[in-house]
Amino acid sequence: MSTAATSQAPAPLPTLEHLFTEFANGVYTLAYRILGDRYLAEDVVQETFIKVIRSLDTYRGEGPIAGWLYRIGYREAIAATRKRREQPTEDDELVRRADRPIESVESTVMGMELARKLDEAIASLSDPLRAAFTLRDIEGLTTAEVAAVSDISESAVKMRLARAREALRIQLKEYLA
Repeated sequence: MSTAATSQAPAPLPTLEHLFTEFANGVYTLAYRILGDRYLAEDVVQETFIKVIRSLDTYRGEGPIAGWLYRIGYREAIAATRKRREQPTEDDELVRRADRPIESVESTVMGMELARKLDEAIASLSDPLRAAFTLRDIEGLTTAEVAAVSDISESAVKMRLARAREALRIQLKEYLA
């Protein structure tokens, strides 16, 4: 066989609709875990996919497209965190929080207290620890993918994960009997 017959053409890029369908929820979850605000997380999803639309032709196919897309979402979430720190809290934030939907009875019965405690514990983590934990343990990315998204080494990801898990273990010890 010739080398031309054994080499593969690069896979075609997925459609924007496919990318959105496949990754919008994951980007939202990541942004929400970093920001703790669903409205800001929705904004991050929008900004992420605007950047994806503008730069899809620059994707070189090095590594999975999921890592590239999550890296954009991660950077947008961190940028939103920085913007939020620079801006004073607005009165409409109280309106936003009051506008959140009421939880269903089933979700309340099925461990709402634990879910609330877990959310609080995750929210108490520093931004880097929260991002590593969310990408690896909630979104299921590999350590290498989290490293690529976060632009850090795999050993740094492992350290952040260990610290995040230990902090969560300490905060949730009464629930982990």
